[in-house]
Amino acid sequence: MKYKFYIFTLIFFLISGTTYSQKNWNFKGYLKGMTAMQTIEDGNMSLENTLHNRLDFDWYLNDHFTFTAGLRNRIIAGNNVNIIPNYSEYVGRDTGFLDLSWVWADQTSWIGVSQLDRLFADYTVGNFEVTVGRQRINWGQTFVWNPNDLFNTYSYFDFDYEEKPGSDAVRLQYYLNESSKLEWSTALDHDDKVTSSLLYRFNTKGFDIQFLTGIYAQSDYVLGGGWSGSIGGGGFSGELTYFYPLDDKPENKKAITATIHYDYTFKNSLNLQFETLYNGFGDDQISGGLGEFIFMDLSPKNLFPTKVAFFGSGGYQISPLFYMMLAGMYGPQGNFFYFGPTITYSMSDNLELAAFGQYYSMDEIFDPIGNSIPNSGSAIFFRLKWSF
Repeated sequence: MKYKFYIFTLIFFLISGTTYSQKNWNFKGYLKGMTAMQTIEDGNMSLENTLHNRLDFDWYLNDHFTFTAGLRNRIIAGNNVNIIPNYSEYVGRDTGFLDLSWVWADQTSWIGVSQLDRLFADYTVGNFEVTVGRQRINWGQTFVWNPNDLFNTYSYFDFDYEEKPGSDAVRLQYYLNESSKLEWSTALDHDDKVTSSLLYRFNTKGFDIQFLTGIYAQSDYVLGGGWSGSIGGGGFSGELTYFYPLDDKPENKKAITATIHYDYTFKNSLNLQFETLYNGFGDDQISGGLGEFIFMDLSPKNLFPTKVAFFGSGGYQISPLFYMMLAGMYGPQGNFFYFGPTITYSMSDNLELAAFGQYYSMDEIFDPIGNSIPNSGSAIFFRLKWSF
């Protein structure tokens, strides 16, 4: 299997320099080079360079049937590879039922990893659509945290993965009319746990409304809903999901996770966003340091370590070529604070230069033997992206 994966990856690399678009198929992608410099409170610095290539292929067999594949390739070099234990396993992890990730190089100073994060067939006839394979099922309505997104939870801090992860799933959609549909999706994860849910989405008075119910990871019944629309000229959206454990043991918790989001764009292009999270599964006390916030394994039941969190950002188009954004996040438990500026420069239609900053801090905490756990850190990233 790994040998075949290697051949498949090699072929894609060889043809990645050109965009192909024919009547019945399309090929596109990008190549990114990014340098990251990171420090923690003791002053130590890590340096990491990433060469990131993406290849997306769509084959339109006929008016009803489409095949899609998306391949993500990365070469990561720097002292993080040697400093962080099991770094290659962390980077190359695959949470799907099928292991479609491959660490094809694991050296002391660099690693190479590839992943098929999209591999599905789609069939449409009339108002009915069925999709089978690794795909993204996006039920989220808000921007940072998505309690309704039962299948593809992602981290806001992982800004370099725009496409976001996929699930190994079967998805059935029936479009009742132009603005409403019924959807049933079932996915299987790497622990052989099933998530299966029914969603009903419709539009009324300018708002998209959705309701969902089902089973999450064979551990909880779920009941939820969300909306998106406009109030006062700005976007207004929210989500709520209630989790009720299948096994009603004392240690299993019934809880609600909910978000509310508002964004507004002024005439001068200034865009403001605000979002609030209530996390019924959040901890009263944080014990894992910054790693608990940045590297946590996310799920709809584990969107953030704290019970309440706040997010705000402002973006401004300085000129047709320059865009700048400032974002911040705060979690009261542990007094967690995040600040992140971003600036992008469009060098041409398919070439972009960007810089990203990140600063984190929280209250000082100690491990079980009394050692202080790092509670502050910063990073700066420089990225050049060429799309083809």
